[in-house]
Amino acid sequence: MDIVTAEERRLIDEALERIPEEKRRIPAGVSGMDRDYVWDPKTQSLITRNEAFKGGFRTMQRTQVPTLADRLKDREIAQDIKDGLSISEIILLRHTARQRIQRVAREDGLEIARPKPAPLRGGREKSVSGDDEEITRKILALVDGQRGLTEIARLAGCHKDAVRLRRDRLKLDIPAAKRRRVA
Repeated sequence: MDIVTAEERRLIDEALERIPEEKRRIPAGVSGMDRDYVWDPKTQSLITRNEAFKGGFRTMQRTQVPTLADRLKDREIAQDIKDGLSISEIILLRHTARQRIQRVAREDGLEIARPKPAPLRGGREKSVSGDDEEITRKILALVDGQRGLTEIARLAGCHKDAVRLRRDRLKLDIPAAKRRRVA
């Protein structure tokens, strides 16, 4: 317990003299404490309404306390993140929202794995850079000086850009597409 010095007691008495008597007294049956308590989900405790709304009514974000099922699902998501699964894999596995996964990672201080590259569609293995030897062999077999870029791409089963890339790199004789004039 603190001891009030004579100087401090004098300052308190002077401050009290400046306040009218009726404002210094608390009426009988009334508490000086705030009667209204609200549940704070962040701290998991009761707080006074004044503490809850100290930033103003609109700044108070009220969320529900997570249920046991929610907490268990968050633990499973955290374990999936630790196991190295990406967000899209966790979404498919746990049927949950991206924001929830990101929240769990943020709260637990975890880093989410980058998504794995998607397999190429169509079943054919072609590279984006155009270094695939099989497609190059097909294009070389179709180059005869008569077929155009689009036709070779269709016959080789690749994109026009793949044919164009090899034409420029290998200096192939592939005629440019003939543009039709609209009459």
